[in-house]
Amino acid sequence: MSRHRKLAWSAAILLLLLVAAISVPHLRQPSVDPQPADRASRLASVSPNAPSPATGASFGLVQPAAYTDKAGAAFEKKLIRNVELGLTVADVRTAAEQIRRLTEANGGEISNLEVTDSGGSVSATIVARVPASGLSTALAEYKKLAVRTDHEQVSARDVTREFYDNEAHLRNLRAEEQQYLTIMKQAQKVTDILEVSGKLSDVRDRIERLQAQIQVMTHDIQMSAVEINLTQQSDARILGLRWRPLYNAKVATRELLVGLGDWTDWVVEVVIKLPLILLWVGTVGGLLWVVVKIGRAAWIRFVKPRNSGTAQRPSSAPPASPTSLEPIA
Repeated sequence: MSRHRKLAWSAAILLLLLVAAISVPHLRQPSVDPQPADRASRLASVSPNAPSPATGASFGLVQPAAYTDKAGAAFEKKLIRNVELGLTVADVRTAAEQIRRLTEANGGEISNLEVTDSGGSVSATIVARVPASGLSTALAEYKKLAVRTDHEQVSARDVTREFYDNEAHLRNLRAEEQQYLTIMKQAQKVTDILEVSGKLSDVRDRIERLQAQIQVMTHDIQMSAVEINLTQQSDARILGLRWRPLYNAKVATRELLVGLGDWTDWVVEVVIKLPLILLWVGTVGGLLWVVVKIGRAAWIRFVKPRNSGTAQRPSSAPPASPTSLEPIA
C-alpha cells in the first residue's frame, strides 16, 4: 500500500471516530417531550385547591412555591421527598424508641423498625413517615439524638404534572359515568341495558383504580419517607478506628444495586437504539467510501501522471561521444 493511500485511510478512520464521538452522546440523551396544546389546556383548567399537606405540632417547613405551566395557570407544586439518614448513637434501642415517640407525637408514623444484634454489634433500620411540612425540623430533632451524623441525603421527585393529569382524567371518567347513567335510564331494550351496564362497570373500575393511585400519591406527597440507619457508638470504634461493617455492607449493597440498574438501563437503551446506531455507522461508512473513491480517482488522474512524467523526463546533459581509438602505425 502506497504512502498516500495510507494517509487517506488514516484520515477516513479519524473522521469516522469523530462522527461516532459526536453522534453517540446525542443518541443517549433522552428526548424532551413537548407539552401538547390540548394537555396544556387541560392543565389550565385544573383547580389549584388540592389537598394541603398534613401539618405537625413542631415540624415546620416552607411550603413549595406555586407552579406555572405554559398556559399560564398557576397551581401548587407537588413533590415527593425521600431522606436517607445515618446516625451514630450511644444506645441503638433507646434511640429507636425515642425516634418512634417523636415521630408519632408530631403526626408521623413508623413504616418499618428493624433492630439487629449480631454478635454483640447492635444496629437498627427505621423507616419513618413524617409530614412534608415539617421535614426539616424532623431531621433536626433526629440529629439531636445522635452522637454524630454519618450520612444525610435528601431527594425530591416532582410529580406535579402527573398528579394534575390524574385529577383531570378522573373528572373525565366521572362525567362519562354520568352519561352512561343517563343513557341507562332512557334505555328500554334488554340488549341496550346490558351493553350500557358493561361499559358503566368498566368506567367505574377505572375510576376506582385512578382514585387509589391518587390517594397513594397524595399520601407520599403529604408524608415524606425518612430511612434512618442507627449504629451504636461502642461498635463504631475499635482500637481507635471507625468500624461500621454492617452499615458499610448496606451502603455497598445499595451502590451495587444502583450500579447494576444503571448498567441494565444502558444495555437496554443500546439494544433499542441499535438500528439507529447501525444507520449512523452505515451513513458514515458510505460517505467515507465515496470520499475514498473520489480521492483515488483524483490520485490516478492528476497526481500519478505527473509523477510518471517526472520519472520519464530525459536528462539535459549531452550524451558522451564514444572515444575513437586509432591504431598506431
